[in-house]
Amino acid sequence: MSDGRVFLVFSGGNDRAVLAFLRALSLCGQRALIVARTGTDRILRTRYRRDVVHVRETADLTLAIVQDCIGRARSKGSGEKLVILPSSEYFNHFLLQHRDRIEQLDCEIPLVNTAVYDLLTNKRSAAALFASAGVQIPAEVPTLDRMRLPLVAKPLRNVVPGGGTQYPVLLRTAADADRFMSTFTVEDFFFQELVEGESLYLLVHMARDHERVLLWSQRNLLQQPQGKSMLLAEPCGLHEQPIAARLVDVLRAARFSGLGMIEMIRDGDRLVFIEMNPRIWGPIQFCLDQGRPLLQAFIGECLHGDPERYADRHPRRRSYYCWFGGLLDTLFSHPRPDWHANRLSWLNLTRICAGSDVYLRADSWRCFFSEIGQSMFKVMNGNRSQG
Repeated sequence: MSDGRVFLVFSGGNDRAVLAFLRALSLCGQRALIVARTGTDRILRTRYRRDVVHVRETADLTLAIVQDCIGRARSKGSGEKLVILPSSEYFNHFLLQHRDRIEQLDCEIPLVNTAVYDLLTNKRSAAALFASAGVQIPAEVPTLDRMRLPLVAKPLRNVVPGGGTQYPVLLRTAADADRFMSTFTVEDFFFQELVEGESLYLLVHMARDHERVLLWSQRNLLQQPQGKSMLLAEPCGLHEQPIAARLVDVLRAARFSGLGMIEMIRDGDRLVFIEMNPRIWGPIQFCLDQGRPLLQAFIGECLHGDPERYADRHPRRRSYYCWFGGLLDTLFSHPRPDWHANRLSWLNLTRICAGSDVYLRADSWRCFFSEIGQSMFKVMNGNRSQG
């Protein structure tokens, strides 16, 4: 493979980001060893099923299961050191918790240390860090106060004891607040004003020397409700503005390295920090499609110690990021998606998706049609149950 190293990818979580990574790896002339999460793993509907070395019988994640998967992957490789791809928030916390034991198995985990990761990924500590550098953050409300709605309830820690990832909850109405209090432990959250406006991502790869930095940015147009996955995005110029340099300075001072995404919201004259993901993120495919070699830099540094090794490897350029299957699932199963810009017609949405959808491609078209079929099945099932 590369300088005695090969990526080991645990798929089945953060699917779109993992697929984008595998596409970037292929552009760099490399292949991964993949462990699929059960026989329903979406990766088995892609071209990269050829690189699956093991299919787990269960979605459970324990140290013993990961050790077994590492052993199976090593038996299919050629003796290279295994570089484990950090992917989802839950999986990354697992890797950091068991880092010493896993690295003793001749594996590398390309993540910052636990203290830096937690500082940046946990929403309260990240907000305090960026605020200390003069970056605007949402106003915090001491308690859940119906008179201050709309608010957003943010978890004090992203990964809760006993497993699972906790997400922010948008509280727009008194009914939302009542539902929140009956569902969650209020003490596990803190509360901020709900900032609404233009949603922007600053996307970054910072090399381990903390000096070589690649930036890019996107404007998010359409999103699943409750602040979940982005469905449609276009390029923007946030990475060229002075605020981007200030945000990078914060990351550098924190000794961050690797891939990361910072979400900002432009509310009138305010540009407000919302959160940071110090890992790969769902729409990272857009960096690849726009010729921004953030993934290539990560791969080059992990495999060769050189983030510029694959800087010239680019796929065909695409103008938008789109996840049409996620849009259909939202329309058929949940409240309507949230537009962060002027609504587009269905004709324009369909045209964009035909050229830019994250799954409607030669290596993953089965995933696209599987998602469409599942959405249609939900609709038909729902109609039958009401009939």
